[in-house]
Amino acid sequence: MKGGADAEAAQEVAQEAMIMVWRKAASFDRTRASAATWIYAIARNKRIDLLRRTRPDISTEDWLAVYAAEEPDADKSMSAGQTYRRMKELMQGLSADQLLVIRKAFFEDKTHSTIADELALPLGTVKSRIRLALGRLREALDREEKET
Repeated sequence: MKGGADAEAAQEVAQEAMIMVWRKAASFDRTRASAATWIYAIARNKRIDLLRRTRPDISTEDWLAVYAAEEPDADKSMSAGQTYRRMKELMQGLSADQLLVIRKAFFEDKTHSTIADELALPLGTVKSRIRLALGRLREALDREEKET
């Protein structure tokens, strides 16, 4: 509920998490994490799943408008607009394959497995494309930072 869910949704997430704990109890490994950490991780993942199911699909172009603060001050608003435009320009420098997986992962909020299934690609290929694309974006931003 601290994350913004109503009481009914929070109860549903808790119930699904406990069912998963019951079903996956045999896979718990105390050498990797404590029981509480393992249970919290399951609950967190269930909450994320719920948010993904209930959140409306947002196009790449609309993401900034949806997530922007309602009453930003002028400096922050201008900075956000500049950042949006610059990231859009940098993303145009990615290959079509990299751009596609970045959009699906970050703008459509899809898991790597889902992207792999949708694109009929091996999971490792999807992860590599995302990693390479983020690396290229990071390098471009670092170059710009050094120039200014």
